[in-house]
Parts: sequence; C-alpha cells; structure tokens
Amino acid sequence: MVTANFQYNRDGISPPSDTLATITTLNTIPPSLDQYLGKPHFLFLSEKNPKKTIIDLHRLLGEASKILNLGPAAPIFCGGNQLKKLSFGLKNDFNLAKLKMAKRMTKSEIAGNWEHYVKKVATWLTHFDEYKKLSIGLQMKILQTIWHIWSRLEKLSTTAKYRRVSGKIKKTEVVVQNGVLIDIGDVDFDSSWLSDYPNEIVRGFLMHSSCDQFTVTDGLYALQLTDIELTYMLAQLCFQYAGNRYQGKIQEVCDRFLTVLSNDLHDYYVNEMDNPRYAQRLAKMMQLNNAIQQNIRCGRDRMHLVHTFGLLKLEFTHPEMFRDSGFH
Repeated sequence: MVTANFQYNRDGISPPSDTLATITTLNTIPPSLDQYLGKPHFLFLSEKNPKKTIIDLHRLLGEASKILNLGPAAPIFCGGNQLKKLSFGLKNDFNLAKLKMAKRMTKSEIAGNWEHYVKKVATWLTHFDEYKKLSIGLQMKILQTIWHIWSRLEKLSTTAKYRRVSGKIKKTEVVVQNGVLIDIGDVDFDSSWLSDYPNEIVRGFLMHSSCDQFTVTDGLYALQLTDIELTYMLAQLCFQYAGNRYQGKIQEVCDRFLTVLSNDLHDYYVNEMDNPRYAQRLAKMMQLNNAIQQNIRCGRDRMHLVHTFGLLKLEFTHPEMFRDSGFH
C-alpha cells in the first residue's frame, strides 16, 4: 500500500490541545555549546588557507560507516512492524530540567552540530531492516543526502515539545541536539571562519531559513505527535527528498521504503490506536513536510545569491553532503 491509498476526509476529530506546564527555571547555563557538548571528534576544520576554510569529512564518514556496519546496540522485536522498530532509533526524549541555554555559536558549535546529526541519523537508519538490505555504498549515499533534512524536522519537533513542557512560546528559540536551547535572535554568532563579509550580513542569510519554519513548529505543537508519527514524518520527508534528488535506482529504493512504512503506519492507526479515520491527521502531517520542502526550494534561491557574491568561504571534501543545507 502507498500513501495515495490512505483514507481521506473521514476524520472528524481534531487533536486535543495540551495544558501548558509550569515553566522550570534553568540553572548552570554554559555560555556556549562548545563548553556543554565539547568539540567535534571526527570533523576536521582547517583554516591554513586564508581564502578558504576546509571542512574535511573523511573521518566523520568513516565513523558513520562504522555505525551502519555495527547496527543497533541491541536486537529489537516489533512483530514485523518496521516503522515501530525505526521509532526506537529516534531517541527523541526531552527533559526540560537538563535543558541548557547556549549564548554563543562559533566554528566548534556549528561543526559539532553537523557531527551530532550525521551520527544520529546513521544510528536511526540502523533500525530500518529494508535500509540494511542495501549495499554499504548505497546506504552511505542516502545518509549523506538526508542527514541535514532529517535534522530540520527533528529540531522543530523538539522545539515544539519544549514549548509544551515549559509553557514558553518565543518564536526565536530553537532546541538543537535535544538538550541545548538557542535564541537565534540573540545568540552571539561568530562568522569569521566561514565568511569575510560582515557578521550581520552572514547572520541574516544563515538565520533566515530557521525563521521561515516558525509555522511548522506551530503545527507540530498543535498535533502533539507520537514517536511513531514523528518517525513516519521524518522518513517520508527524507526518502522523498532523496528520491526526487537522484531519481533512478535511489528513487525506486526510497519509494519501496515509503510503501513499507505507509503499510506499517496504517496498521498502527487501525490496530493500535483504533483510529481508522486517521486521514485528516495524516494530511496535516504531510502539509508540514510540504512546508519544509518548500523552504528547501526557497533556500536554493538564497544560496544562488551566496554563490554569486562569494559570501561563504567554505570548501567541503564532500560537497554533496551539504547541498540544500544552507552552507553550500
């Protein structure tokens, strides 16, 4: 079964709104992600060439390949439901008491975010049996294509959780890496390592994509997704993006993935949630994914300007990994 076969216009029940929790005071706030998370261990950045900052991804991709080869840490039994098994790899728990505010974003913080999400998506994919049937070369190609697309939705979803639990709704606040809060309108942003242009100009380009996603966060806040639903949204967004980008064999593979996961989602709604009239809810989820894809397409116009004016001085050993990321 494919998404087109889902039942539409039968769900008359809207998801209930949640009561906002009392805000918790956060203590021991580190000034930057660098102090809270530590520097990246597998991503090498070199500024020996004053005209370029070289981003060497070889070691990071080697670590990602190792994760894919090792597979999940423990066997998971889900009765053949691959969507449920994939949801175990999400590990999207949110703990307000452990949330830290980062006041600075420098080279180490941004590179640390890249490394975090590449490894997290690799771990997530090891929970998907259909994906593991592919050759390691094809597995790596898909991982390199989708990691930053996956991170977009995961960050927005975690931010929506933060709003519900804390009771705070400040549109410029975004949660990254599950446990770090950044106010993109107020954070101290160092752009000297990635551009020779004034900081405010670079900041405006790079922060713009985050601001475009406020409506998606609002939608996620209202839906209050289960882990199964969020997993499906992540998979649909990423595999559709990869299939459209490469066509051919990769599109065939991604279409097969989505057929399997769509069947599992139907089984989840009908047999576990006792909700055969899930079509309206599913439509809202897909609208949010479509909004993210529209943002990606708009980002290409911004990046055309970046390349025209030579705004960024980054050079990647694997530039295909950062297409549509806002950095290449």
